[in-house]
Amino acid sequence: MMRRGLFLPLIVSLFVLLWQPPLHAAAPMPSELAKALKSLAQAGGFSAAFTQRIRFSDGSVQRYRGEVDVLTPGRFRWRYVQPFEQLFVSDGFSIWHYEPDLMQVTVLKEMRDVDPSVIRLLDGSIGIDDVHLLKADAGEHRYYVRIGDNTRVWVGVRRAQLAYIESVDTLGNSNRLILERMQLTAPDAGRFAFVAPDGVDVVPLR
Repeated sequence: MMRRGLFLPLIVSLFVLLWQPPLHAAAPMPSELAKALKSLAQAGGFSAAFTQRIRFSDGSVQRYRGEVDVLTPGRFRWRYVQPFEQLFVSDGFSIWHYEPDLMQVTVLKEMRDVDPSVIRLLDGSIGIDDVHLLKADAGEHRYYVRIGDNTRVWVGVRRAQLAYIESVDTLGNSNRLILERMQLTAPDAGRFAFVAPDGVDVVPLR
């Protein structure tokens, strides 16, 4: 069921590109993309609103809205507010998935299972040397990049900041995360601590 299974399709699959074609030689890094990546690394974190659009190969579309905070190293807080509320919080070691209407928290202890390359790109812990340009559409300010050895995504840039990240899987489904009103200021570390509300069931997965 899509709703109960949001963790994998909307967090892991968002950041891990499943389509992995043969490696191509990397082109020189465009200045506006390099500047956007450097800004993230220097900020040490950011806050933004986001819109997520999943377009399936059959033409159907699902849209989500929410807020995201990211703090180096490996801490993030994803809050979905539409079409229903869900919260994902990581302190860099554990991840809590809270569904208020189900009164349930799911805990994943193995951070390595959901430590995708794009999260590390967003929190500035991946350096520019680890991002390789494969294709550029300078007129649209978007770039197809390889992160590390495998992950491939389209990255959009606007006003020297990352505007969106989009992946496409083997079935032709695209997943675009659009970042809005980005503030390149490290959020308070207290935002990445999670305490389950009274009466909420906590289910450890590992």
